[in-house]
Amino acid sequence: MGEHTIVIERLLDAPRELVWQVWTEPDEVTKWWGPEHFTTPREKIEFDLRPGGVCRLTMVGPDGEEYPSDGHFGVVEPPERLSFGEETTDHPMIESGETTIEFIELDERHTRVVITSRLVCADDLIAMAQAGWASQLDKLERLLAA
Repeated sequence: MGEHTIVIERLLDAPRELVWQVWTEPDEVTKWWGPEHFTTPREKIEFDLRPGGVCRLTMVGPDGEEYPSDGHFGVVEPPERLSFGEETTDHPMIESGETTIEFIELDERHTRVVITSRLVCADDLIAMAQAGWASQLDKLERLLAA
């Protein structure tokens, strides 16, 4: 296990308030969270959107395997910044992690999202995490386009 930081940026063709909404409302999160072929059922999302509040999600893989995340929100600054993380996990490849998302308004129709994940994890997990974020951001872009 080592300390790693992943930074991913994506330009979204949507107003910042809408992007904030699809990141923070469970009914919206269920539509896009998780890489391609993964789902996050609404009944497996629990948010208490405040600093220290619960942030629980369980992704379900195409084979039915579940990937729970049982964490807490850190920063909640609508519609500019959001952070969440887990201090410890049961996952064999990750010890802990914290993710911060910045929502940068470029104009009334475009938002840059900057995702910074700080992880204590196996080196092999980094490429998987980057691919997973890219895939789920593709799903988010499709949702926003609709």
